[in-house]
Amino acid sequence: MGVAMTTPRIDDFPVVPRRRGLRRLKDVPVLPSLITLGNLFCGFLAIAKVADALRLAPPGAPFATVVHLFEVAVVLVFVALIFDALDGRIARITGQSTPFGAQLDSMADMVTFGVAPAFVAKVLVDWHAQGDANGMLPLHPKLFYAAAAVYVLCAALRLARFNVETSADEEDHRSFKGLPSPAAAMVVCGLIALFCTKNNPDAELGHLLLKPEHFDLIVVTMPAVLVLLGLLMVSRVPYPHALHTILKGRHSMPFLAALVVMIIVAAVEWQLALVVCTTGYVAWGLLLWVGRVVIRRRDDDDDDDGEPEPGARTQPSRN
Repeated sequence: MGVAMTTPRIDDFPVVPRRRGLRRLKDVPVLPSLITLGNLFCGFLAIAKVADALRLAPPGAPFATVVHLFEVAVVLVFVALIFDALDGRIARITGQSTPFGAQLDSMADMVTFGVAPAFVAKVLVDWHAQGDANGMLPLHPKLFYAAAAVYVLCAALRLARFNVETSADEEDHRSFKGLPSPAAAMVVCGLIALFCTKNNPDAELGHLLLKPEHFDLIVVTMPAVLVLLGLLMVSRVPYPHALHTILKGRHSMPFLAALVVMIIVAAVEWQLALVVCTTGYVAWGLLLWVGRVVIRRRDDDDDDDGEPEPGARTQPSRN
């Protein structure tokens, strides 16, 4: 007895629901994403410029032969900072804040403000840690690798924590827990840019304030600076949003005068102004943290002094 063969119909197949994740990817914010990609592109170009310096310069070549490539790399990171400041604000203004944009922004920041500054700083240190005329500090390849790695890993942890703890609300972007990765990158790039003016006769203001050994100190202390900035990024030290703090409300006349002086210095010699602003921002957060610790301890001491003596009757508290 034969078995009847039937052809399955299309209605017999189960309907597979479309995944919501795939549907979400169709709704990508175009303008904020393009600005974020501009941030990532600048970070990649900064790395590429320093890689070109390694490729073009012969072994033992003086740093003056490639200083222009390092300066271009620093400027590219600064341009990326402008893109980074615009993409999130434009996304919130236009109502296009999405999880896709947040993840893309973190990936771009990881390259531009995590990998790029560490790579540029390590190449700078390695360039001046050899037995030729560039030698400024002893050659410790493992220590230099470790310092750059600490910075990169801490930047990754900082960005991941920011994504978890921060929402798209404007209030969550007015202060930060830990040093923001763009600010840390600006400290590194500002110091590198200032060092690049060591043999530049046009940088008269920098040479008036700093001696040649002070410029050399930038390279010597760069590994320690990378480690310190990495630890500050993963710390809980409070840091305000600098631009929002400057532009909101009213400020005193000395503050306005200092801001005008800094703008003039930036117009004359932007490398020196960048170092002053970035290191001042790092010190600003540390001072806020110290002030909060002192106030908290003082309040704890006041609470201890105000406790009732043993045996004294206290008013029962209500839930």
